[in-house]
Amino acid sequence: MKEKETKKQSEFRTDFKYAIVAGWLIIPAIMIIFNIAAVTYVVIAVNPFYLDAYNLFIYIINFILVFFYLFIIYLWLKRKQILPKFMIAAYIINIFSYLPLLIYEGRLNWISILFSMIWIGYFIRSKRVKATFQK
Repeated sequence: MKEKETKKQSEFRTDFKYAIVAGWLIIPAIMIIFNIAAVTYVVIAVNPFYLDAYNLFIYIINFILVFFYLFIIYLWLKRKQILPKFMIAAYIINIFSYLPLLIYEGRLNWISILFSMIWIGYFIRSKRVKATFQK
């Protein structure tokens, strides 16, 4: 029994350069790239002087998220052990970003919320994540 456990643990080769995007980790890595592109586009393309209070609040949140996502990319590239917690926070922020849709339109994007919840579980339970981000 111990041989199988040892074999499973050694299956995760994390000493190579692209281990940070190996396996399922490629999907959240792409998500972070898309998220930073989206919030950066909003910050660059929108003039905050013409926004009402609510939209200005959203603009400020997007401005803060640019730096948050850049920090996540830094943690990702440096393989920092704290990265899973920041990824969980990013997915929670993603879930909360759908609240205005619920409040103003009375509907939710359940697929995106389910997607975020699955990735939260992945970053909590994954042995590959624990093996990859150890510095």
